[in-house]
Amino acid sequence: MTQTRADRLRRRCGFDGNPLRRRVDRVQWRVGLLLLLVFLVVAPIACAHAVRSVHTAGVRAERYEAATRHRVEATVVGVRPLESGRDVSVVWTGPEGAMRTGHYTSWKATRLGERRELWAGPHGGLGETGPRKHVRTIGDDASAGAATTAVTGLPLLTLYLLVRRRCDRCRYRRWEDEWADFDRRSRSA
Repeated sequence: MTQTRADRLRRRCGFDGNPLRRRVDRVQWRVGLLLLLVFLVVAPIACAHAVRSVHTAGVRAERYEAATRHRVEATVVGVRPLESGRDVSVVWTGPEGAMRTGHYTSWKATRLGERRELWAGPHGGLGETGPRKHVRTIGDDASAGAATTAVTGLPLLTLYLLVRRRCDRCRYRRWEDEWADFDRRSRSA
């Protein structure tokens, strides 16, 4: 049973000496095999390069944010509704003991006087999220790898589909010619 399936797959992929295969069938098969080999060579190289670049940038961002962001306990002193979320004004005591003010956009319900744990950046930027986590970097790596593979494969797939369309047209034209020839011969006999 397994031999039959493997044999069927081998024949379907064109690895047989079938004398009924036309030249156009062999051309289509060879072009498809060549494009597959190009994909198998180019995609891993492009993917590795893209993932390495994204990973390096992600780790650099992790280290930078871990070194420059710090947690602050802030008090809400103003809330202004926006089209999407709220503009929240807060005050907190900085690491040097001075009072600081700032604002950030929040999607959470917020009341005046409420205490919030926020993250302050190096240039006074505030946010509800802490420094970048390594999980996000890994997710970005996976996304970059998948996108690079798709971007590498789509042009090759498109090229194969164009070749296949051309081969199908040629195949159908030859099929019509052979039927017309058969019809002529059967009428003359």
